[in-house]
Amino acid sequence: MSYPNSFYARTRTAGPDRPPMEGEHEAEVCIVGGGLAGLNTALALGQRGISVILLEARSVGFGASGRNGGFVGRGYSQELSTLVDRLGLDHARALYDLTGQATALVRRRIDDHAIACGPNTTGVLVATWTDKADDLHRYIDWMAQNFGTQQRFVPREQVAEEFAISPVYFDALYGDQTFQFHPLNYCLGIASAAEAAGVRIFEDSAVTAMETERPEKLVVTGRGQVRARHVVLTCGGYGLGVLPDVSGAVLPVATYVMATEPIPQDVLATAIRKKVCMADTRRAGDYYRALPDGRILWGGRMTARIAEPPRLACLMLDDLLTVYPQLRGHARVESAWTGTMSYARHRMPQIGRLRDGVWYGQAFGGSGMATTTVAGELLAEGISGQSDRYRLFEPFGLDWAGGPFGRIAAQAIYWTGQMQDAAAARRDRRARKASSAV
Repeated sequence: MSYPNSFYARTRTAGPDRPPMEGEHEAEVCIVGGGLAGLNTALALGQRGISVILLEARSVGFGASGRNGGFVGRGYSQELSTLVDRLGLDHARALYDLTGQATALVRRRIDDHAIACGPNTTGVLVATWTDKADDLHRYIDWMAQNFGTQQRFVPREQVAEEFAISPVYFDALYGDQTFQFHPLNYCLGIASAAEAAGVRIFEDSAVTAMETERPEKLVVTGRGQVRARHVVLTCGGYGLGVLPDVSGAVLPVATYVMATEPIPQDVLATAIRKKVCMADTRRAGDYYRALPDGRILWGGRMTARIAEPPRLACLMLDDLLTVYPQLRGHARVESAWTGTMSYARHRMPQIGRLRDGVWYGQAFGGSGMATTTVAGELLAEGISGQSDRYRLFEPFGLDWAGGPFGRIAAQAIYWTGQMQDAAAARRDRRARKASSAV
């Protein structure tokens, strides 16, 4: 099955054609979902000598795993301060450390399996749209004291001199624990590595029925079926209805990415001076990176409405030009696309066991490049009996997400936060103009 029109799809590495599953098959584990959560779980199990069949309804990396901004870093969608308040510092540290280990594992896998998913430039700048330098200082100090991170404060003059020239940016923080990659090529590389470890992957194999109450599980597709001791559900926002106890616990949330045509380097340098990962501190802010050929990969916006909005390319270009008005007339959209993430009400991944032999990994909520690797390792450890570290996520269970009412509530929360961010930014810009006029 073809991929959606995107920069990633056009520049993906060649790979084998994987047929649909036909007939009857057996394996120790059947994984449903060929995004990074399923692929990482398959690879981790295969490396442990466990037989695995992975079923993907479309193509490997077809969903959000192959369409995102390509940032790999530590942390979760939920704020760490909230985790500390709820769980205590030690538990929060253990969860945070998992993402650090996962980020390092992603780097090793790129090297070990020669995955062509570059450029893999290190570093992330997170800029503020409001004049809140004291808040940044407090956050940097709190993170260093409680989680041992080394982030540095970047004053606004240095932001413009070293990183980016924008009328909407004030100060920023910079860290070197995040890097960037081509997410679809990484998915394809992990799929190949899993197959080399003995995993069987079938594409165009949507699940039509499941029997999970008995010791031997049965997973049925349009053309075949799998009998397995364990079933792992890793469908994210694309698996609604596969197993209601699991799929009903997430909200599908859409976000958007675009790629510009190449911008001449001398023009690009009037806006973006350092080609690292960039983002801002708003509730659903922009995240983007400039590529060596002058393209900008720009992501942002969130909505609980899954349908692609009309004029998406124009909306995304307007967002870019709000940050970098000097690129007007130079930045042109080559392609724009949407991806559906899964969020839980508690904004944390759901990783664990529903009942004997039924496992799940979902709700990575926009921070999935490292956390899907966490899920893969912990699920493989649990299934193989190696450890029960997946229980670190037990406080974040399969709470019902509210169905359509949950999506309405999520959309209202997002719009409210967006209006609050915009109002704060307007106040600070007016203050900046008044100060400069004195």
